[in-house]
Amino acid sequence: MESFSKVLGKHRGIGPGFDFLRVFLAVSIVAVHSVLLTGHRDLFEQSIAWFLEYALVPMFFALSGFLITGSAIRLSLKNFLINRGLRIVPALAVDVFICALVIGPLLTTGPLRDYFADSRFHAYFLNVIGRIHYLLPAVFDDNPTHYVNGALWTVPYEILCYVIAAFFIIFNWLTNRTKVVLFTFSLLLIGALIDSTGMAVHFPVLVKKALDRLLLSREAQIVEAFLLGVVMYQWRDFIPYSKGVFIGCVVVCFGAALLPAVAQANAARLILLPVLTYITVFVGLTEVPIPAYFKKGDYSYGIYLYHDPLMQVVISLFPAIALRSLWGTLFTFSCGLTMVLVMSNLSWHFIEKPILAMRKKFSFVARVRDLA
Repeated sequence: MESFSKVLGKHRGIGPGFDFLRVFLAVSIVAVHSVLLTGHRDLFEQSIAWFLEYALVPMFFALSGFLITGSAIRLSLKNFLINRGLRIVPALAVDVFICALVIGPLLTTGPLRDYFADSRFHAYFLNVIGRIHYLLPAVFDDNPTHYVNGALWTVPYEILCYVIAAFFIIFNWLTNRTKVVLFTFSLLLIGALIDSTGMAVHFPVLVKKALDRLLLSREAQIVEAFLLGVVMYQWRDFIPYSKGVFIGCVVVCFGAALLPAVAQANAARLILLPVLTYITVFVGLTEVPIPAYFKKGDYSYGIYLYHDPLMQVVISLFPAIALRSLWGTLFTFSCGLTMVLVMSNLSWHFIEKPILAMRKKFSFVARVRDLA
């Protein structure tokens, strides 16, 4: 039976399905957010669709952990940090400036003088450094959700994952798979134990909140998914690339989606993270056809960054259509996806790709297509 490592070797270290997976996950997140932004959160609370909302972002982080480890092993700390900074900051900055300086002034319902003087306008620029602020003055106040770009909630945790990876480089943990796997599964098992036994009720309030934040929260789960991606790469020589295992993992996820108790239990969600990570890496190592449009660049980051504000614009301009049942949601998704595909294309070719080319000025491994 082939291992993940052998499959990677056949494709010169580049999983043939990761391009497809990035686009699939990004577009799926657009679909989920179109439902949430149009006020239909109950759809996820009353059906198996909850699993889709839960799984997509952890899968993105697992993908990131797997791919970043592959490059970080070959990089110095300095080059790793430069590499990551060039990948995430420029497009994020453009997104923040467009929202604050273009969308905001055009759609605010208050006087422009008040808009530019408001502390919320000034604070919005802190998003560039990971201090997330969601509101702009009198912008999208009539939408079901007032956030300009709710998708930015993941940015601080993406940065945290890079900080963790940096510490792994400093202490040579990336080449010591035993330490990382013990650390990662300790987090998962301790979190699952605390949640399933209810022992946290006996802890002081501050301790309980800290444990929830560090081990059980949605934010903690995406960081743990990243760590599982790191583990999968480190143990790639021993993990089988098996259709049977893949199908088994899919069946487990489908079964979990059918159980309401799983939706409410953080312990169950933690236990499912390794299953989701295997599915993610397996698909990434599998040849999956991808539309020709997406072969021209890595548009997934742009799709993720820009989709929320663009769909909010659609809802703000056409509320009578966008907020009319699920047909309105479909309208919002269609318009938002069309616009974000154009925007992500422009972002890649005129911002991200030229900036990434700067990596060649620093002596580290660079490709025309960024691996993560």
